[in-house]
Amino acid sequence: MASQFDLAGKVAIVTGASSGIGRSIATTLARSGAAVIVNYLTNESGARQTLDEIYAMRKNAMAVKADVTKRSEIVAMVAQALENYERIDILVNNAGTAVKLASLEEITEDVWDQAIAANLKSVFLCSQVMAPHFKRQQSGRIINISSYAAEVGGAGWLLHYAAAKGGVNTFTRGLARELAPFNVTVNAVTPGVIDTPFHQKFASGRLDEIIKNTPLKRMGTPDEIASMVGFLATEDAAFITGENFYIDGGR
Repeated sequence: MASQFDLAGKVAIVTGASSGIGRSIATTLARSGAAVIVNYLTNESGARQTLDEIYAMRKNAMAVKADVTKRSEIVAMVAQALENYERIDILVNNAGTAVKLASLEEITEDVWDQAIAANLKSVFLCSQVMAPHFKRQQSGRIINISSYAAEVGGAGWLLHYAAAKGGVNTFTRGLARELAPFNVTVNAVTPGVIDTPFHQKFASGRLDEIIKNTPLKRMGTPDEIASMVGFLATEDAAFITGENFYIDGGR
């Protein structure tokens, strides 16, 4: 179980919250007192499981299906959230996928476009749609989930995914400066190899080697990522912006 923070009265959108890191972030924010919009696209049953975990804690949440690579669907999701909760305080851009393992020669235009859309365009669009609301509110938290792959170039046929996450890191720094005058902070959290379906799928053949080369000699847990996100969402983190926090076991 991730740590609990003081987020009473806050409202959060967590994209890609139907499994793995996204689910842990959603449940952590809910446990800490925030109402949570559990975003999903295809994994409706997973989103329902996330809701069930939140409801079991007697906390407030709703699931909203939206493709966060499409502006119109993000606008509709935000409108639905505002209709239900009247405000939004926290945006966690977690949704993403590596699409498939591929060498440079094997990366098709479609795979490249999917990777950029899912991992970078989605962060841009969600932040762009939320920015006017945060500005009017004169407060807000944007927390982007990046990846260690951006630092190593996606070793293991993930160049497309790594390039997108590198863009997330640059976007985070630039957006933090643009929104700072409105009391909106923007930070990134960079997981290493975490025990999630994502890494079981895209790093399954290399997990033993990765763990061996990790100073702490283990994979991380989704709750360890969620704890950093929870902290960055609080008032205790109000003077932190434009930063990228590595949760990677020392890699």
